[in-house]
Amino acid sequence: MARQENPVDPFAGPLQSFAYDLRKVRIEAGNPTYRSLARTAGYSPTTLSEAAAGLRKPSLDVVLAYVGACGGDVEAWRRRWEQLDREIAEPDPEPGTDLDAGPDEGPIAAPGRRRSLRWPILAGGALALIVAATTIVLVLGDPAPKADANGCPAMPSHRTFTAVTYGKGAPVRAAASLADPVLSTVPSGCTLGFTGFCVGQRVHDATGGTPDVRWFVLPDGKVVPSALVHGNPPAALTPVACAKGRPVPDGIALVLSADSAKPGGLKATASGHNLEIVGFAVRRSTGAWRPLGLTEKFTTSVSMTPGEQVVVAAAACFGGGGPTGLIDARRYPGAAQSATLSTAEYAAASKAACAYP
Repeated sequence: MARQENPVDPFAGPLQSFAYDLRKVRIEAGNPTYRSLARTAGYSPTTLSEAAAGLRKPSLDVVLAYVGACGGDVEAWRRRWEQLDREIAEPDPEPGTDLDAGPDEGPIAAPGRRRSLRWPILAGGALALIVAATTIVLVLGDPAPKADANGCPAMPSHRTFTAVTYGKGAPVRAAASLADPVLSTVPSGCTLGFTGFCVGQRVHDATGGTPDVRWFVLPDGKVVPSALVHGNPPAALTPVACAKGRPVPDGIALVLSADSAKPGGLKATASGHNLEIVGFAVRRSTGAWRPLGLTEKFTTSVSMTPGEQVVVAAAACFGGGGPTGLIDARRYPGAAQSATLSTAEYAAASKAACAYP
């Protein structure tokens, strides 16, 4: 099973911002695996993955191959790479150096660095402190962040993961229901910081049309539908409670039978408690798990060749890229017996079943 990518903080520096946006290109392409991208890009999956890791600057050729394989704007990313190259090449100023300070402005802190308070040195080396009639309170540190010129909210200091708005922007509500009034809409192209996610009303992804029950929780408790932003929570994150939230799935069972509508085919049907979305995957006699798609109908069909034996898995999903950990797998033929899989195989089957199409 391919390992989960480590999160990248786009505000940690130019290299991390570059990697974060490079990952967005892959998400907007339908989140293909690095293995599938490698077949088009001409570079190994490891090389492509490292390009978007944010640990070191990738070569221009790798970036262009990565973006081209995702169907992105190659020329725009050529310029973006050149900008990154210039930013990384610029050395940090020496400590105490004024950065574009005016005659009366004093030293200005470099972005992201805390300002230090300096007292004037008077003749004779004495430190003078002038006490005015009123008390003057000096506050160290940067002022409270505000929305930027594009109307994007400030990035909160306390966040668990981030996602990017796109299309017509992301509606913000007080509860995880489309019937709840929209309080505000975050413009397209904004990076939002979230503290967690809850399970709410099913919403269809605006890009791929797949269902999703995750609602991402902002620091003030308001929520945004996962289906309307690009980005997923960390794999280990579990749902939290929210207004008008729904219970998480707590059971799933799979039944396999011959598909009467498709001679030689196989019909897979799942059932369970609190199920909202089910993803199916198949593993043939040779090869890895292959996704069959996410569905709200809890059923799918599998094509088979004469004499073939397959293993089919049904997983409860929060949405694309969001397995819940509930899964049932069965072999066919063989009286559709339960398949005993290793922990790693169950994880691979869950990931494939809940993958974006």
